[in-house]
Amino acid sequence: MDWKLTLTQKLRTAAALIIVFLVILATNLIDSNHFSIVQTSLTSVYEDRLLAKNYIYKISRQMQMKQDILEGSYPEDGVKVNEMANDSIAKLLSKYAETRLTEKESKYFESLSSKISSLNNYEEKFGIWGIINGELASMNTAESYYTRIFDDLDALSEIQIIEGKREIFISNETINRSNLISKIEIGALIIIALMLQLLIFIKPLK
Repeated sequence: MDWKLTLTQKLRTAAALIIVFLVILATNLIDSNHFSIVQTSLTSVYEDRLLAKNYIYKISRQMQMKQDILEGSYPEDGVKVNEMANDSIAKLLSKYAETRLTEKESKYFESLSSKISSLNNYEEKFGIWGIINGELASMNTAESYYTRIFDDLDALSEIQIIEGKREIFISNETINRSNLISKIEIGALIIIALMLQLLIFIKPLK
């Protein structure tokens, strides 16, 4: 049997191999892009959602501690506990600010920071014991700060859940697309292989 290829068959073979190469290159680039999207989404879920939710939880705990002082839970060292809570909250807010915030989240975060700052100024003006031993109006004012601060914290916590679900959805959709493209790639390569056989072994018309 004569296995020597004619010039036309060689050109066909070269063209088919180029097509195979381009198909593989294209799918590899697409897969690489999909992997990057999934990696980014998973990183965002941890750094921008799980950590952020942890910061919110810790801020809530510190705010609750500050509120307990007004209710007499720390009769002897209330001022010291309040100062420690303020320091912790300031550090947590700084860490939270380093995460990626959505537009809606930024508004609530700015609102939260502003209200905490206003509460701190209020405490500096009257002092913890001044608020506790002052008139009822002062206590009510302090409590109103806490109510609004906890409202912002609840809103921010809900955003973490919504955004976390969105990132997971993006990852799943990307993985599904990648799997579909892989199946298409296999099918395309099989078709190209069959075409390659035909192109090589069908004798050119004279």
